[in-house]
Amino acid sequence: MSESLLQYGNRIHIYTNVCQFIINQLNITFDQLCQFHYNNHNNHNNNQQYELVNTDLFVYKNTSNIINNHYNISNKIQIQNRMNYIRFIQSNLYTTIQMNIQKLSGWYLLIYRLLTNIPSILICFIYGLLLNKIKQNYIMIIPCIGCILTCILLIINLLLNFKFNKNSIIFILISGIIYGLFGKSNAINLCVYSYITENSQKNKRTNIIGRLLGINFFGLAIGTLLLGIFYRFLSYFEMIIFVMIGNLLIIIILLFLIKNSKKSLFNSSSSSSSSSPSTTTQSVDVMMNQSDETHVEQRDFNDNLTATTNSCTYKEHKTFCQNIISYLLKPLLILKSSYQFLFPKRTSTTTTTNTNNNNKHIYILTLFSTILLKQITKSGEQDVTLLYLMNQSNLLWNTELYTYYITCYYSLMFIQLIILLPIIENKFLIRDTTLIIIGLFTEMIRLLILSLLHYKILIFLSVIIGSPACYITTCTKSLISKLVIYNHELNISLTIISIIEIIANFIGGFLFIFIYNKTLLYYSSFIFIFDVILNIPVLIIFIWLRYKLIEYELNTN
Repeated sequence: MSESLLQYGNRIHIYTNVCQFIINQLNITFDQLCQFHYNNHNNHNNNQQYELVNTDLFVYKNTSNIINNHYNISNKIQIQNRMNYIRFIQSNLYTTIQMNIQKLSGWYLLIYRLLTNIPSILICFIYGLLLNKIKQNYIMIIPCIGCILTCILLIINLLLNFKFNKNSIIFILISGIIYGLFGKSNAINLCVYSYITENSQKNKRTNIIGRLLGINFFGLAIGTLLLGIFYRFLSYFEMIIFVMIGNLLIIIILLFLIKNSKKSLFNSSSSSSSSSPSTTTQSVDVMMNQSDETHVEQRDFNDNLTATTNSCTYKEHKTFCQNIISYLLKPLLILKSSYQFLFPKRTSTTTTTNTNNNNKHIYILTLFSTILLKQITKSGEQDVTLLYLMNQSNLLWNTELYTYYITCYYSLMFIQLIILLPIIENKFLIRDTTLIIIGLFTEMIRLLILSLLHYKILIFLSVIIGSPACYITTCTKSLISKLVIYNHELNISLTIISIIEIIANFIGGFLFIFIYNKTLLYYSSFIFIFDVILNIPVLIIFIWLRYKLIEYELNTN
């Protein structure tokens, strides 16, 4: 919930700041976008006809002369022609301003996505490295702390009340870097998936992962609904305060209500190193008890004690240095193990078991590639949907209506995963790949409706049709967890999924924003048709994978 509030709220805040910045160049208010004020009636002798607003935006200034002279013209046809000309100028000006807002907002949204996702790649890799050593609830606390620090920075920005909106956007971008350095919500998802897959059976894993994603979508729906309420009745400032309080409550829950049996990071090293000092202490006590004899024996004892202490100290330092080196080199070992997991050596023998193992890794690689493609389309669609629906020349949507659209989308996904998916699994026994194919078909229909039809009711109806798309991510992750046998491979696969999703976030953001800006003047909804085109190879892959996995299950049994 707090994730959707913060991320969608920051995106909308970036869009409104860019819009205000461009409108301020025209010396008119945000509510008076592209509205002409014919109050310059006395300026008849002004020969300048255009005013340069920025490098590519010209505003026609002397339209008031047309209004002033229409009383002196008796021909009604000429009056009508001149009024049509005024409307034409207004329309062109409106379109030019709106295109500038769309393009500049798109690039700022792309920068925000890059700054939040690039740092989290390394952070999620480190979390995956420590997943078997540190308690999972401790790892989940770290992104919550980052979210609180992000909210504090945004509050400072609002309290300073910058008049120049670019400074406000810079603060939002810096807050995105801070949030990314703490791992964002990807770290929480990584830990939760690890916990669930380690403590669940394979035949129930699709249902459990579906419930998890369903609760996630429910939180996103509540967050976007609250975002619309905040923008309607309160403000962006109160929303940031609410997010900060929510993350404080999450930290309290993780500390006191979530229990785990993970070992601490240095338990093994501390236990091994603690044995040698205890042994040394016992030997010293024995030698001290024998030191009451002669003076010569005492001198020999002191020499032996010094030698023993030096040797033990050397061993302790050596063990400590070896532990430090091993932990510094462990990321390289994780990279090596990840590579071996993704690209294992193929066995030359042709037994059924070896053939199944070779094919299994091919299927896992294929599933990873589909996650990459789907996350590219999903992340790119998020920013472009905001720009497209807020483009007032197309649909005349406002911020509140956009948040209700997102709320409807996530709420229906929650219903699909929490209510319909258990019924489908228990009553009909449909395969995961079949559900994925159904989800891809419905999502393509939703995108086509969004691109071809410009009616609000039909756009909301497309959300109902496309809600089974939530099965795609759920069933894909379930298939990967079922194909992986060992726990260490499972943690590696979850880490790889998190890194793939983060990389796909800024690839999709850049690709979709670039194409949207290039096609904005000609056909702004082309980007959704492009999204459908990207889904076609994913659909073909899963149709092929469905038959291959059936053969794999038969051979394994």
